[in-house]
Amino acid sequence: MNKIYLVALGLSLSIISCKPATSGHEGHSHDEVTGGASHEEHTNQTLTLFSDKTEIFAEFHPLVAGQVSIFLTHLTRLETYKPYSEGKVTVTLIDKEGNGIRNTAEKPSSLGIFTPSLKPKTTGLYTLIIEVDSKFGKERFEAQNIEVYASEEKATKALAAQQKENQTAFLKEQAWKIDFGTEDVKHGIFHKIIKTTGELIASSNSEIRISAQSSGIIHMPSSDIVNGKPVKKNEAIFYITGNGLSDNSLTSRFISARSEFEKTRANYKRAEALRADQIISEREFDEAKSNFEKADINFQLISKDYSTKGIKVASPATGYVCNIFVKEGEYVEKGQVIGIVDRNSTLILKADLYQKHLTQLSKIHSANFKLPYRDEIYNTDALDGKLIAYGRDIHQDDYTTPIFFEINKIPELYMGSYVEVYLKSESTRKVLSISKSAVLEDQSIFFVFVQTEGESYEKRFVTIGSDNGKEIEILSGLKAGERVVSKGVYFVKLASMAGALPSHGHEH
Repeated sequence: MNKIYLVALGLSLSIISCKPATSGHEGHSHDEVTGGASHEEHTNQTLTLFSDKTEIFAEFHPLVAGQVSIFLTHLTRLETYKPYSEGKVTVTLIDKEGNGIRNTAEKPSSLGIFTPSLKPKTTGLYTLIIEVDSKFGKERFEAQNIEVYASEEKATKALAAQQKENQTAFLKEQAWKIDFGTEDVKHGIFHKIIKTTGELIASSNSEIRISAQSSGIIHMPSSDIVNGKPVKKNEAIFYITGNGLSDNSLTSRFISARSEFEKTRANYKRAEALRADQIISEREFDEAKSNFEKADINFQLISKDYSTKGIKVASPATGYVCNIFVKEGEYVEKGQVIGIVDRNSTLILKADLYQKHLTQLSKIHSANFKLPYRDEIYNTDALDGKLIAYGRDIHQDDYTTPIFFEINKIPELYMGSYVEVYLKSESTRKVLSISKSAVLEDQSIFFVFVQTEGESYEKRFVTIGSDNGKEIEILSGLKAGERVVSKGVYFVKLASMAGALPSHGHEH
């Protein structure tokens, strides 16, 4: 059975937003969903439940004996924080004797909202079970001590005491439309972090230099031979030709090698025939054979890359062109480096460790890093990285020594990029932490938004500790098991600036 978290069973308060037009559930009120049963005159009861995969937010008229209550059940997929578009929801109310009533909504009445209903017959405390059957599988949620009241008056009086103050409303429909997310506040292992800066540089075995096999004139096979061009192994990058040169040594070498090959081949075949008739000695035959083999090897080497375009200079590996040192028509000498191909497999993260942290050098084992223009945090372990070396002296200009990690290259990581680095040491401790993205700052005062119910959030001031670029330590203000907004926090902040939730029922 999935682990279920009961966040709140209490009073649903009116929802406010910056624009009246955005306060509807996809453009409709709850009256429309429930078939016209207005909630404006009544206090609504809410229930928020979590599994590892799903959030259920159910809003319903308090259960009164003999009356129908419709459960506006909002289903959210936590991984994406998007609504369920299909499936069915069954609600079951079971008394202490095990007797129960149930009802199933076979499909959503609108995107993400299912509307099963129940009509309890007698008062008392019940267990409410909500079952979800969707393409993601089957889940079962359970809430204890759900009361069925004798009358509207008793229900209203009982629920009024559960009203929460200073709540910010942010509707499910609003959250579903943006990049939104929540997470549990929990204890975790935190490494000692050293913040610094660094750079992504080329790996020494990733770049391959290409040298000219012969002197001659450079010819480009196409106009798209530029930095960044993907290439395959043995694909032509350049041609070297002797056209236009007085000696045209490339063509001369090819003709000479071919002539020598044909001459020695004829001599070898003649020697084979003479040897059979014992006209020549074994020594003479071996000499003819050796001359032919040498000429054959030389001719194959020259003709392998030779064409009417010249000698082909091919890519030594599959990857991309990262540097070109020559231009069309330029003369090059044999052995001259004319380009570089990168295997596109690994990069080096070079981090600068300041002198004051040298005592931690031997304890550093991995790192988080962040590109200035992206919010994503990368981890050397996740990129199959490893610490390969560190400096043995201090740079006099900035009093740092380098640390080098080799990591797998991924498309969004570019060689030469400046990065913010969070070096991790082996020293660990257990702390309360949340995603760094959940914390907002206002004039050096830090706060988060705690989810108190499905659509209700409370601004909470916190004291922070260290961070590793991804998670941040919470020293006070939160406790394990609470749930905070980790994505889309700024939108909740904007909603909070519109005012607090009023104390009466609401329409979405």
